[in-house]
Amino acid sequence: MKNFFYGLLGLLCLFQPAVSFSQHHSGVILPTHSRLVWVAQAKGVQVYVSKPKKGGKNVFEWTLLSPEATLLNQSGEKIGSHYSGPTWQSVDGSKIIAFLPPEQKVEQKEAIAWLLLKVKTHEGKGILSQVHYVIRTDTLGGLPPRTPPRKENQTIKVPYKAVYLFLAPAS
Repeated sequence: MKNFFYGLLGLLCLFQPAVSFSQHHSGVILPTHSRLVWVAQAKGVQVYVSKPKKGGKNVFEWTLLSPEATLLNQSGEKIGSHYSGPTWQSVDGSKIIAFLPPEQKVEQKEAIAWLLLKVKTHEGKGILSQVHYVIRTDTLGGLPPRTPPRKENQTIKVPYKAVYLFLAPAS
């Protein structure tokens, strides 16, 4: 199934000027009048820090601090990185930062949520220069531990994988 998904995305990239997203992608409503310009698989960690839980004395909870991931192409070659902001940066130097909270969030049972994020900032020239939305999909792992932390400011890095779809306005 995963190979089929990557094959389909590869075909979409070949014909991207003709592709317009307006349908659902497993619960995420894709923005209309958008086209796919870049696909990346993320492999990395979600970093969580323990913070006091509201209303509880000496009770703590895991809070997302930041992602730390390498962006890979279909061949497994590094094509960029993903880190706090949330920020995505291509090896060509182009960079985007998205708004939080996400415009859409589709919870998953055993992995971090699928998201639709609107881009607020662009830097540099390159593949990400025209991107206006980022979709996080096909997630694996990345959830905080079910066991609450015992003290404040503990950090934990939880491995995750995801596919990021980068959309630009349709021409």
